[in-house]
Amino acid sequence: MTEVFRRDYRAAIEYYGSKYAGEQSEAYAVSVQEAIEDLVIGMRLLANNEKSVDYAKGDVAEAWHKGSFRVDAARRSLDLSATTPRDQSPHDVTVCGSTVEHAQLKYYGNARETTTAISAPNYSELDQKVVPADQLEDVRRHSERLAEYHSANRPELAKAYRHTAETVSDSVSLDGSNSLPLEEADSKILVEQLRADGEIDRTSFGVTLEEIIEWQDILRESTKAGARAALITAALNAAPYLIDIAEKAWKRGELTADDFDQLRHETLTTLLRSGLAASLSAAIVTTARAGLMGVGLKQLSSNSVAAAVSLALTVFTTSIRATRGEISWQVATGKIIEDAIIMASGIGCSMAAQSLIPLPQVAVIFGNIIGTVVARMMIDHTKNTVLGLTVNSGWTIFGLVEQDYKVPSRVLQECGLEVLSPRTFPLRQIDLKLIELRAFRPSQIGITFLRRGVVCFGRVGYLSDANVILTRSHSSNKE
Repeated sequence: MTEVFRRDYRAAIEYYGSKYAGEQSEAYAVSVQEAIEDLVIGMRLLANNEKSVDYAKGDVAEAWHKGSFRVDAARRSLDLSATTPRDQSPHDVTVCGSTVEHAQLKYYGNARETTTAISAPNYSELDQKVVPADQLEDVRRHSERLAEYHSANRPELAKAYRHTAETVSDSVSLDGSNSLPLEEADSKILVEQLRADGEIDRTSFGVTLEEIIEWQDILRESTKAGARAALITAALNAAPYLIDIAEKAWKRGELTADDFDQLRHETLTTLLRSGLAASLSAAIVTTARAGLMGVGLKQLSSNSVAAAVSLALTVFTTSIRATRGEISWQVATGKIIEDAIIMASGIGCSMAAQSLIPLPQVAVIFGNIIGTVVARMMIDHTKNTVLGLTVNSGWTIFGLVEQDYKVPSRVLQECGLEVLSPRTFPLRQIDLKLIELRAFRPSQIGITFLRRGVVCFGRVGYLSDANVILTRSHSSNKE
């Protein structure tokens, strides 16, 4: 396999890795948004009844803690669930994870009433007790005082109050996930808003993506997505090298550790490049979907982000090579333009393949590779045509083709031509005595006509009629 094919193939799978990471981030943001929608729907169902606000607020509070627990679990990417049984049991909210825990909620008008209601003896076996956030400290204080007060005469009631003091909280929690605290006054406001509009003021209650998803969540998710994408890309990139190794082993009849040197080097390089590009793509997509980059970029596509990041990384690495002098800036410019065309073709073919192949991931990879190959063939054909025009016309095509090529002296000597090398010599004083004139017979001068042609990448020079290509001095210039 040629080096050009390997380079184009690597670019195609690196784009796929960035796109895959972006899609993972999109799925993460969608899961959090769906949990928020479920929260609002659940509260709406319990608010639409004939109960007074003072009674309905408790029902809505149950849906709030169940739904916001799910939202927080989705934010943390935890496999947890929560339900509201709505039966005659004391289980107002049940949360499931590594264990199953049951919670009782009470939302009375003041802390004293809430303490009495939630400290009923039949609640003493529950795992969690939840009260309004603005009453939490008072409930604890009342529970401790009443437990001490009833310890002598009513030990069962004292035990119930002590259980409240030890377990009461303003949120449901399990395995690192927590519901959002809710004050008693806010529970009433929720009922009123849901009954009036069927919706709540999400911003004031802190249930929008901008306020739910935090920067550490973006870093965590983008790192995870980038790592997965890097492993997939490295595995795909190893395929051409494994094919070459197998062919060499078949021809030689043996396999050595040295055969895997290039594969090891390329795998490490691919892991680093793909991990960086994929993580950056995932971070951009998550940040945009969370609304942290503005409302206008909320629907930013993972395709466009992956393409932009992959092209930016290619431009960066190519520019570094040009800065170090490994390639000229003319070559670097041509490579960047080619990479942009190839990437656009790969994206277009991958989108077309997804409409024809039922497996999306396979369609993206297959379509991208086909688009890359087609673009490379078109570029090579166009390049030959354009360079043919420059040979005849002398155009430079906006500086991409040089017309000032000079054949190195070493190459001329290898072709059998004599090269004049100016040398310095000391001047001596001439003693003029007698000048003898002698006849001079000039020799005939041989003239060889040269023709113009392409002598190396993007450069036009002169070739002899013997069709000697004077490009040996540039054979080490890697494309």
